[in-house]
Amino acid sequence: MKVEFIDEDDLKVRFILTEANPAFANSWRRAMKSLVPTMAVDYVDIYMNTSLLYDEIIAHRIGLVPLKTDLERFNMQDKCVCGGEGCPSCQVSLRLNVEGPKMVYSGDFVSDDPETTPVYNNIPVVQLYEGQQLMIEAIARLGTGREHSKFQPVSVCAYRIVPEIVVEDCDGCEKCIEVCPRNVFEMENGKAIPAKVIECSLCYECVKECPLDAIKIDEETGKFLFMVEGIGQMPMRTVMRKALDILKEKAEEMNKIIEEVSL
Repeated sequence: MKVEFIDEDDLKVRFILTEANPAFANSWRRAMKSLVPTMAVDYVDIYMNTSLLYDEIIAHRIGLVPLKTDLERFNMQDKCVCGGEGCPSCQVSLRLNVEGPKMVYSGDFVSDDPETTPVYNNIPVVQLYEGQQLMIEAIARLGTGREHSKFQPVSVCAYRIVPEIVVEDCDGCEKCIEVCPRNVFEMENGKAIPAKVIECSLCYECVKECPLDAIKIDEETGKFLFMVEGIGQMPMRTVMRKALDILKEKAEEMNKIIEEVSL
């Protein structure tokens, strides 16, 4: 299998996976969404809340604030030496003590770990008015999207098949160009050619409209266009590599189980 990056920035990446099959492509997609762990607030101790919002609403909002995550520095609680009791190796405390009037933002939290802070400092939490106070301690830990969406490292993770399009005996009628919603075809030397195959959505409108049945589309190419949008807890390439590592571990575990059953 090979990966070819088309475009990439801090939060978005598009790449083509080749020499693969739909089962692996979908497994990788699911792993990126639900198996790669990130830090998020798991429970909140509210010592003072005289705002207009209930404790539960504020706790819910804080839980959805994405936190910067370094997977090399923290353990999942069920695999930590503390046995899940909570220690600096598996959890981080963030504190907040503010008085109104002011808008409380995610950037107002003070973290025990300077590396584990909100990804964005401008996420509104609650509006405090004159005389209102909010005193909170929030505990963050590693978790996965299988537990709750607040642990997902990506907001969008999708793929589609990159087909092989062959045009034979084209008479230059341009009907395929007119009906294609993705502008896949272009005219060259009086004939239509598939110039932007990765944009094809497999709607088959070109095949339906071609009067000569000159367009052939093959979906079993082993190529997949991935579109992934991160939330910011970690670099996108880190999410991709970690998802592959997790799939490898699961495959090795399955092979071990099969070997034991076969004995």
